[in-house]
Amino acid sequence: MKNSTSDEMHILTNRPLDISQCCKATLDNLKEKPWKAIIKKIAHNWRTRNRLSHLNEAQLKDIGLTAADVDHEVNKPLWK
Repeated sequence: MKNSTSDEMHILTNRPLDISQCCKATLDNLKEKPWKAIIKKIAHNWRTRNRLSHLNEAQLKDIGLTAADVDHEVNKPLWK
């Protein structure tokens, strides 16, 4: 890992935070992912996680998952 020089640190600490760039990047991201696609992803995640939560131990073993894996996946927010 590269160590920062004092000149680099001075530039970084004295550079103003450009909020407009941050907002623009967020808006660009929203434009790239239309709401319809987001809703589809949420519906897909709900369906697949619901089905996953109903599998028994033998079925989980067949696909190489544990109950802890399922619990972790099922408890994620639907949009992730």
